[in-house]
Amino acid sequence: MRGSLEKKILICGGGTAGHIYPAVAIIEHIRKNYPATKLVYVGTERGMEKEFISRLGVDFRKIKATGLASGGNFFKRVLVLLKFLFFVTFGFLQSTRIVLESKPDLVLGMGGYVCVPVLLACIVLGKKFVLHEQNYIPGRVNRIFSRFARKIFVSFDETKRFLKVSENRVIFSGNPVRESIKKFSLIEPDYEKWGLEKQRFTVVAFGGSLGAEKINNVTIGLYHFYRDCSHIQFLLICGERFYKDLEKRVGSIRDNKDRLVFRIFPYVHEMEEIYRIADLIISRAGANTIAELSFCNIPAILIPYPWAIENHQYHNANFLARNGKGILILDSELSEKVLVNTIESLLADDRRKYKKMKEKIMGFQNIRSAEIITNSLMEI
Repeated sequence: MRGSLEKKILICGGGTAGHIYPAVAIIEHIRKNYPATKLVYVGTERGMEKEFISRLGVDFRKIKATGLASGGNFFKRVLVLLKFLFFVTFGFLQSTRIVLESKPDLVLGMGGYVCVPVLLACIVLGKKFVLHEQNYIPGRVNRIFSRFARKIFVSFDETKRFLKVSENRVIFSGNPVRESIKKFSLIEPDYEKWGLEKQRFTVVAFGGSLGAEKINNVTIGLYHFYRDCSHIQFLLICGERFYKDLEKRVGSIRDNKDRLVFRIFPYVHEMEEIYRIADLIISRAGANTIAELSFCNIPAILIPYPWAIENHQYHNANFLARNGKGILILDSELSEKVLVNTIESLLADDRRKYKKMKEKIMGFQNIRSAEIITNSLMEI
């Protein structure tokens, strides 16, 4: 019987929302449809996963882990490598203890450096594991461990060709979207809550869960162009680390005579409410953002993070651009003038170009990603 399966599943992954939110969506689906399943989540103390996963009441276990960043001079690279090896070794010992104690039937790796010691422990202990890849181009961790995985779930069908494993082990699942996002269209738009006006065209800008300095600066620079406009409004989600300085900057350029509505927030948990009122999104091109924009059918101007490993954000953004749902602007080409011209081109001729983008349907609403992944977990 569907809900009576008693399994123990260990999930690992973290660092940024791109790895965590899909895991949250899978956990929500398991909780709803397989309530007898016991869940353990492995993450780091400093990653975003602790806050989000603990909020769900899932058994959260901490390990030591760090990424292997490239760049810098020779000595810096050596120090980074030594730090990585130390954390992998220590994290491996911690992960081995957690796997032995929790005795999972299966391990699900959601990507990110925290998966490295956990998946190494699985290989040594002979534990079965599967992987989920959120990006168009697979990350290093998933590429390395895919050869040992029972199944690899991918968010883009084209991603299969980048994985050097047998095709029957790769499953196109899409990228799971949280229940709150799935229900966004049922929410009553609340412009007043966010200090906005219903009749205006609403542009929302953000740079991912941590914020993006360049997107913040260029978006604030738009204030001068639209100071006298009463047909448009901006909401900038800038990231906690940038908020105080940006709030002062906006305050210093704002004038009582201005007709523009411009709001700034450090972070927003209720993104479903933001998607409900957004007409246009300006953002980076993380996998989670691409999945949510596609599901919510919101046109976007995408500025890929240029230093992402394998330039995966570029390929994520290009996927939407090729399908007529987004406009791609390289970070190196981003400026206030370029952004203004892009927005104005969308709104010209009675919003002709914008309406064409809005009418383009991606079909992601019909992909039951969390269900596909969960059902496969239960069958293995």
